[in-house]
Amino acid sequence: MDFSQKELQDMKRFYEQERGRLIGQLSHVEEMLVKLTGQPLAPRRVAASSALATTKQRKRGPKSVWGNFIVKRLRARNRPMTYKELIDDAMAIHRLGPDREASARASILNSAFRLRTVHGRVETIGRAGKKEKFLVLTKWLDQDGMLTSPFDEEFRKIAGGRHVAVDMAAIPTPRYDEYDVEMDGDQEVDTVNEEQAENIDA
Repeated sequence: MDFSQKELQDMKRFYEQERGRLIGQLSHVEEMLVKLTGQPLAPRRVAASSALATTKQRKRGPKSVWGNFIVKRLRARNRPMTYKELIDDAMAIHRLGPDREASARASILNSAFRLRTVHGRVETIGRAGKKEKFLVLTKWLDQDGMLTSPFDEEFRKIAGGRHVAVDMAAIPTPRYDEYDVEMDGDQEVDTVNEEQAENIDA
């Protein structure tokens, strides 16, 4: 997936802000624990925790509300969508102001990346030699990596030609078997939790 310099800068700024926020929260928790117990905390063992996490299968956590949003918008439009269209829909549906656009963009890009590289739920397609990418549901693709009808016709109408075939062998197997079940709209917001991203159903 190709990102513009502005998108990369927005994502970098967002994650720097998230890192600062999480470090601040951790410091507050540690300070409160020291006050409550009256004892110094044991040194953090990040490496050990990370090693343990790789040896055990993680339990399923809350689904991504922004991932849910992306899947539902693709279903609602029933055609390939650009990232700009998804971001514009997010801004309109959640009634976000211009000052929230960078945050919404980072959330959409982050969740789409995870849906594609971890869950295998969506894929990006585009025409040869063209920079613009479109998001599609993986189930819209046939075994040769080409859009099935009527999605192929919709793409040609929008993009002006056929897309480059997707490497189906590179699509990851969904981490959770039940991930394809319709997702609820009341689960925690992924990446951005402003107003809890209410009214996901459009």
